[in-house]
Amino acid sequence: MVKIQYASDLHLEFMENTLYLETHPLQPVADILVLAGDTGYLGDEGFVKHPFWDWASEDFKEVIVIPGNHEFYLGYDLGQLHDGWCMEIRHNIKCYYNAVIHLSDDTDLIVSTLWGYIEPQDAFSTERRVNDFYRIKDCGVVINSERFNQEHAKCRAFIEKAVSESQAKHIVVATHHVPSFQLVSPDFKGSPINGAFTAELGNFIAYSRIDYWIYGHSHRNIDRIIGNTQCVSNQLGYVSHGESESFDSKKCINLML
Repeated sequence: MVKIQYASDLHLEFMENTLYLETHPLQPVADILVLAGDTGYLGDEGFVKHPFWDWASEDFKEVIVIPGNHEFYLGYDLGQLHDGWCMEIRHNIKCYYNAVIHLSDDTDLIVSTLWGYIEPQDAFSTERRVNDFYRIKDCGVVINSERFNQEHAKCRAFIEKAVSESQAKHIVVATHHVPSFQLVSPDFKGSPINGAFTAELGNFIAYSRIDYWIYGHSHRNIDRIIGNTQCVSNQLGYVSHGESESFDSKKCINLML
């Protein structure tokens, strides 16, 4: 059996979140931990020095980290990333962009930020209201909705290709952004900025052989089955906003080999 513990949106860049995790730490129930984005700022020199990583390195055999959007908020340029990009945080903790990790002979983990998809009619409002379009740079230039959508297309193509080429019995996909509007909270239904958070891959998921899809970003934990795929989330969110109530310190998935 392959057991994967997962969480996202820990937001270690905020003191309230760091303090929360000190008093309500993750409870290790698996060898593998997947962190599906928004763990902290890659551009902050304190990111890799954060004590959370020392703890995670000791308590898990392997930790797999996916960049979210916040990872790029403090000067880490999106242009530095490419398919297969990997940054070592500790000897057993690595951050990946568009990568396939073979967890066992029978299990592939496909990881990607994914990014959302912004419809043209929502571009102006989204660029004005979402911090990504003030704080994320690509080759030194602040991104716009067009560049955002280009990165979405790149990630989506990577995921679809990786799924189609996988020979593993079990496939798990982990992304930061929400992979279907079926997973959007009623709190955000109809919002013109949903494209910055969500992409519609519902049909792809429904007809795929993906066992689980782990996602984050929305700060709303909604689990739902699409086709035969269990879409699951375990986001801490902003502790200062009271978003931690549905966070589970030992949420995991089990794959029978």
